[in-house]
Amino acid sequence: MEFNVDRYVKTYWNKFIGLTDANENEEFADATSENSVRASMFLEGLNLDPIMPELNKHYSVPEGKEDFPRRAMFKAMVWKKIKKIKYYTRTENHLNDHQYEAIELGFNIDLNGKALVPDHETLRHFEKIRLGNEGMDAIMELFCIKVVGVGNKLGLRIGEKTGTDSTPIETHNDPDGTYNGHYKKEMVKAHITSDYDHNIPLAKKVCGGTEDDNQHLESLLRKTAVSAKDNMDETWFDGGYNCVKNIAIASVQFGLTCHYHIDQDWRRNVRYEHNFGGKTYIYTPEEEINYLYRKFWKEPDYKKDASLEYMMQYLVEKGIYEPVAMYFRNPYVQEYEECPDAVLEVYHMRNISEGVNSYMKTNLGLETHVNGKGMKNIDLHVTQCCIVLLAVALTRLQHGIKENLSSVAYLT
Repeated sequence: MEFNVDRYVKTYWNKFIGLTDANENEEFADATSENSVRASMFLEGLNLDPIMPELNKHYSVPEGKEDFPRRAMFKAMVWKKIKKIKYYTRTENHLNDHQYEAIELGFNIDLNGKALVPDHETLRHFEKIRLGNEGMDAIMELFCIKVVGVGNKLGLRIGEKTGTDSTPIETHNDPDGTYNGHYKKEMVKAHITSDYDHNIPLAKKVCGGTEDDNQHLESLLRKTAVSAKDNMDETWFDGGYNCVKNIAIASVQFGLTCHYHIDQDWRRNVRYEHNFGGKTYIYTPEEEINYLYRKFWKEPDYKKDASLEYMMQYLVEKGIYEPVAMYFRNPYVQEYEECPDAVLEVYHMRNISEGVNSYMKTNLGLETHVNGKGMKNIDLHVTQCCIVLLAVALTRLQHGIKENLSSVAYLT
């Protein structure tokens, strides 16, 4: 693959003066099985305008006045992850040795045509101090919003089918790592909610290695809804997240059709027994919902002729989940008993394609390339891995490409 020095020197000043990411007249080349592309050249085609409001917050000078272009610094971070370069010293050395990649990422050129590459401490400071965990989280959210928005314009409903999975990240001599007997290793967990059709992360959370998965699904769905609320329709989650609270919240507050693991010890066709005036009455979940709702008749937001949907919403907001969950779980379990293969076929859709977690472990060093110890460093790394897939997806979407959105294969 050739590098045209004259073209880059000529177009450099246009980029610098206009404070843009790429020459719009240049043709974008996607990385495919027929055409590998340098990661730095691919990222030339990424317009970072959607995240600049957040990125600019972390600088005290206007864009263009900093020592190293902030857009180039950010793209260098994404590029580093794609290249699976773990250490900042190696990043600095590689860019100095491969000047054309530094220029493609957007770094300034001196009078001799040499790229001005930041040293390893500047690279580290940008990620861990200047942006840090909060800044990186905010940038991930902006990427999610833009990816979903551009996808909608291209006819893609990103976020329509989502799945939530946790994955272990093994730790070594890390005080924040906890021994997990199931995985038989010291670890923390990364929870990620992703779009199943396009393998795009939409929410993430890092927690202790033995924390209960159930407590994290609601916050992950709320983060997902920030960008994909209008698209969200179906969701998948395994036995770690299938408590009654999560089923009720996902079904009612998010309006999702849920596919989840059925535990063997679950009661079938759950009903509710009440004794009134010496007589025993058996209520269905719907009748139980109505019965419990009527107890709030003195509340100002009580509606005498409330719909079932309103009553379920009301109870969930009051923290009453069990009968609401059973309203949805009972027919799901019954469907499984009548035709288990059909239910399992849909449920195991989550395993048909390689999940985001596995993909990031294989291609971005999710478990092996954490730079530093402690939960903050692990969380920062997980966020960066998510941002990489979002940035790669957005690059393609910005050029009208709708296939293999998050693939980093063939980026060299």
